[in-house]
Amino acid sequence: MPPPHARFLHPAPLPVGARLARGWRLTAYEAGGAVARLGRRSASVDALLMAAGVREGAFAGAWNPLSRARPRGWNDRALTRLRQAASRLRWVEGIGRADRPTWCEQHLLILGDVRRTAVLARRFRQHAILRVRLRALSRLLVLR
Repeated sequence: MPPPHARFLHPAPLPVGARLARGWRLTAYEAGGAVARLGRRSASVDALLMAAGVREGAFAGAWNPLSRARPRGWNDRALTRLRQAASRLRWVEGIGRADRPTWCEQHLLILGDVRRTAVLARRFRQHAILRVRLRALSRLLVLR
């Protein structure tokens, strides 16, 4: 059974392959000088959220929909569309990266109610978002 932080919406095993689930666990999600990791608390994320005056937020991207690799230009255009779609929300540029395997993907940390972020992530065909809350473990919100 997956750890509780990886079962936020799906009490059954994650509806994705082991490789993708491992990638999420190994990724460091960074935005505004703060770093979040799945299933961990982060003082730097807490400071960022408090400075913004919100209790929660979520990392979402538009790159590689449904975890299918796309060319860099395609991904950049999709992220530009995500920025436009989130223009009425408060967000911070972010990036997700892992060392093994080497992986990097641009994200937005969208501040405030994660339900709005989930709607956007679904629109951009993302599997999941990483939810961060004040003084709490970050959790994966599986969307598909």
